[in-house]
Amino acid sequence: MSENGVKGGLGNGGSPGGGSPGDGSTGGASPGDGSTGHGLGNGGALGGGLGNERFVGRGEAKDGLLARGLRRFLIGAFMAATWVLAHLPRRLGLALGDLGGLAFYWLGARRRKIAWENIQRAKGRGALPGDLDEKSVAKKSFEGLGRTAMESFCLLHRGLGYFKGRLGFENEGLVPAVLAKCRENGRGVIFITAHSGNWELSPAALAEKFDCHIWVVGRTQGSLWDEILAKIRSHGRAGFITKDGGAKAMLGILKSGGVLGTLFDQAAMVGRGIAKLTFMGSPALTTLGPLKLAALTGSTVIPLFCRRAGQGHVIEFSDPIEPPERFDRGWLVNQAQKLNDLLEDFIRRHPGEWMWSHRRWKMPSSRKEELPKGDTPGQQGTA
Repeated sequence: MSENGVKGGLGNGGSPGGGSPGDGSTGGASPGDGSTGHGLGNGGALGGGLGNERFVGRGEAKDGLLARGLRRFLIGAFMAATWVLAHLPRRLGLALGDLGGLAFYWLGARRRKIAWENIQRAKGRGALPGDLDEKSVAKKSFEGLGRTAMESFCLLHRGLGYFKGRLGFENEGLVPAVLAKCRENGRGVIFITAHSGNWELSPAALAEKFDCHIWVVGRTQGSLWDEILAKIRSHGRAGFITKDGGAKAMLGILKSGGVLGTLFDQAAMVGRGIAKLTFMGSPALTTLGPLKLAALTGSTVIPLFCRRAGQGHVIEFSDPIEPPERFDRGWLVNQAQKLNDLLEDFIRRHPGEWMWSHRRWKMPSSRKEELPKGDTPGQQGTA
């Protein structure tokens, strides 16, 4: 471990297959022909991938000519402004990020209150020490949000070179073997993480470290901010797939031995793909989607969390989750609870690194919304 708490560095590991989000190659299919053996539509495969596409799913809203022109202008202005911010001296840039986070903390009364209440809830249920100061933890969390924004601008305009020597990994030795095995068997990998540290940095860092191409899964409604986020998340050797319109593409990527990256720690929408489990001592609606994707395609799930270490970052990995040959809801529930437990342990060790300003424990407000029955982890069978 170096002085700033970062060990390791960027290097090469196992690759899950050829083809990148930009080259359309497939190990056998011609560029851009959409041939993966599993039907991904337009474009080639990401070893299997998606050819020349860098954004898969719902595109931007169908606006009129004037609105599209304004949109392009605003994005151009944003890119110009963030270019300037990204090229500030490191210490000044990070200090401005912290200041922006604190401004959000003081001006965003609603989010500040949500963060306080969430921390108090966790303390009241014994998930965090009772003497932990919720205001100090919340401030650190908001500062982290501001710093994440500033660092994301640097990633967008300066690439991973900005983070050289400041990016480390823990327990990374297990990853190359998993990637090599999945590549050999033609099965995919899902990196699953949470809103901790600079989570936006993880896809580009993992792609570089393990010499692979990662498709980031997220939700978008075609807004201007969504388009900007897609630019950041599809940086370098990563592409972006929307949850709303990319289900077929996700299945195709995993069946072709590709790699997905997704988050699991936000409150899930009501439906059959969630379970009411326990997180930080309270009932929490938890998504089963990534685990079901893994089970359907025989893909391995690798949990990881990012945290800050001085001016650098550490990405720590947990043991991979291997899908069974046959699965049922019991297996999905058990593994989803395991992910909640892993994140809970991480938060206890690094309480200021998680995004507390999200309503993680919210429940349906309408009687018309069907609330899932409380699942009991540990009761597993096969189907």
